[in-house]
Amino acid sequence: MLRRTFLILAFLISTGMAQAAEVVTEAEPMILTTTASGIGMDAAVAALNQAIVNHNYTFVRQQAMDSRLVPYAQEVRSVRLVYFCNFTKMDRALRLDPRATQVLPCRVTLVETPTGVDLIAVNPAWVTQNMPGLHAECQEMKRDYLAILEEAAL
Repeated sequence: MLRRTFLILAFLISTGMAQAAEVVTEAEPMILTTTASGIGMDAAVAALNQAIVNHNYTFVRQQAMDSRLVPYAQEVRSVRLVYFCNFTKMDRALRLDPRATQVLPCRVTLVETPTGVDLIAVNPAWVTQNMPGLHAECQEMKRDYLAILEEAAL
């Protein structure tokens, strides 16, 4: 009896391991980033805003990283936050799972460097890896982010 139990347990473990090996997927990167080389902050913001519109998103606002934390004249001009949204996608995501508020609205951080401007965004597919109902929607948003970042960096 003990031997039969051991064999059944060994079979179940080996089957489970085989299935787990088939399910292994590539881990999502936490950050999506690209660099717009040879341009300044104003040009990068303009290119990003145009890319946002070209991909059926709506520009919401832009602000300095330290906006409202320091007087306007003292804000850091080399780091900007640009917010944008596709309201249809936002509505669909929120209907699927209210935790979608963790990734909405969409946001890109622009950091001016001596060689250009880095465009950085948190990967929505990474945020929702453990939210099965929302993950597919956020993988689509990730593709949109990558297309927007790539176009803005041209």
